[in-house]
Amino acid sequence: MTLPKFLTLILPLSAAITLSSCSDRPDVIGTWTATPTRIENISAACDASATYSISFSTDNKKAESGEVVISAVIDANQPVEATQSALNQPYEVSVAATAVITGRWSYEKDDEEDIVLTLDPSTLAVNVDPHGVTFSNDILTGTQQPMLDSLSNATAAEWQKSITKAMSDRFYQLNKISDIKVSNGIMSCEIHDRDYTLRRAM
Repeated sequence: MTLPKFLTLILPLSAAITLSSCSDRPDVIGTWTATPTRIENISAACDASATYSISFSTDNKKAESGEVVISAVIDANQPVEATQSALNQPYEVSVAATAVITGRWSYEKDDEEDIVLTLDPSTLAVNVDPHGVTFSNDILTGTQQPMLDSLSNATAAEWQKSITKAMSDRFYQLNKISDIKVSNGIMSCEIHDRDYTLRRAM
């Protein structure tokens, strides 16, 4: 059976359009790291920032959806009044923590430059290392001299509680990444009307 002439012209064209549509999707598979972002809502800290990484993996050949892992390395600072210092000067404690959450991602059906995220709250894990705390103290000259010390279990638990609350609020806002463009290992995108730039890590 011979196809009508107009069909022989339309079918290859529609196939080309389909292939073009798939190839126009930004290639997000891999790990992307953002620049440090200030965090305002960690109650235990006067100043804090987080460096976020987003990892996309796929479980189908078309790379239309898969697992997403979002992690953050958090640096938080809090001034503390000295109670047993010969100089009777306040010092600052710096705490490092990590937060990780996993979920699913997929391209939005109506706009393939947008990705929809569904994060699983039960996977959120926050870790504060009680033995990796840095104290800084002004010693006569006004210079900062860091030294390593450790938090008590109670204090570490308070930091973990505060950071967990803050990161929960942050992560649960990540339900969509819009206007994604990838070029030369750089991803530009928009999250809640704010522009972000991430670099491909691997």
